[in-house]
Amino acid sequence: MNTNGKSNVISTEQLEMISSENIAPESSEIKPKKQRKTPTNLNKVEDVRLDLDAGSARAKFVVDGWCGNYPTMFKEVVGELPSGISGCFSIGTKNYAVGQVANSLNGNLVEAFKDNKIKFLHIWLIGALSTHPDLLADIANRRKYKGKPARLKITLRLLSLSSSKRNDISKILGELKSFTCEGCEFQLEVTNSDYLFPEGYGSALEAVKKVADGTREFNVLDLGGGTLTFSTYQVGKRPKAVEQTSGSGNGMKAVIERLSIALARVDRGGVQYRKESLESALRNSKPLGDGKHSVKYRHGQESLEIGDTVAHALSEWVAESPIVETLLAKVSQALLNGTPVFACGGGFAISAVAGWIEKYVTRDIEAPQFTILPSPQDINLTGLKYLDSSSHN
Repeated sequence: MNTNGKSNVISTEQLEMISSENIAPESSEIKPKKQRKTPTNLNKVEDVRLDLDAGSARAKFVVDGWCGNYPTMFKEVVGELPSGISGCFSIGTKNYAVGQVANSLNGNLVEAFKDNKIKFLHIWLIGALSTHPDLLADIANRRKYKGKPARLKITLRLLSLSSSKRNDISKILGELKSFTCEGCEFQLEVTNSDYLFPEGYGSALEAVKKVADGTREFNVLDLGGGTLTFSTYQVGKRPKAVEQTSGSGNGMKAVIERLSIALARVDRGGVQYRKESLESALRNSKPLGDGKHSVKYRHGQESLEIGDTVAHALSEWVAESPIVETLLAKVSQALLNGTPVFACGGGFAISAVAGWIEKYVTRDIEAPQFTILPSPQDINLTGLKYLDSSSHN
């Protein structure tokens, strides 16, 4: 509406001038200050590779390439832990000692019988880490923040006959968060989920590299501390077991038990044979030729030759253990069929035992393909190196 005859229309130029006057210059805007992040002061994560075989007699492990073992037993220690002793650690308010050191401390002894191999898997795992002579001390010293926990990322490979208890194993590992060793707290996490492998799998990986072209299957005989196991595998890049039969309670501990009984029948003037010393004597046995072996037992200032008694004890071990007789018969039948058999386990690291078993299972078989794998006491774990991608390149 025009009241004075003049137009009220505002030009485009005027609108632009008004708009520019109402807009604050960019320099006048108040920018919020950047908030500094509170330093977390966390120590860097240390990667640790652990291969573990917690058997009923000994826990064997490879930590970052270092092989070790200890008797599979522990004590929840009454009182404080000694310092500078291998295999001692704390979880929460409870103190533990694994392996042989447990014999010198007060507390209730727990061994890896029956379900204890799985139930106390967290103890055997930390026992392996704390038994390494340098691992934890080096990690503790490398911490930037000495007052803060060290942090471990564990890549685990676990050998077990209890693959059916995968959920139990996963739960135990998932609940394991931290422990303390020599005054340093260690936080840990098992980062991989593909950690479970059949017992003796490292031997299978080693054996498959030794079979002749055209071989479709092979067998592994594993004589461990507590168990004798016979397995059949398909040949492949990663062999798969098609049969695995275990004689629990019929490993080297049963052989030594049978040996102590056999020695008790020999009149040697009241000599008492300690099982630990018998095990040491067996480990140091030496071949004499013609299938005979020298096994010397030290008693006071005298060395007693017990090689012949060892042979008698092994005969009784087979005759009085139906499962042992059955498994060794399977070995002989496989050899008779021309199927290769590879032997491993601590029992085959003992010349007197290995020689006797080889002679037993190959008797009257022409050109038997029976092979004792190198370092048979360790190969179940060290053979897992073939799973690493670098080993296939």
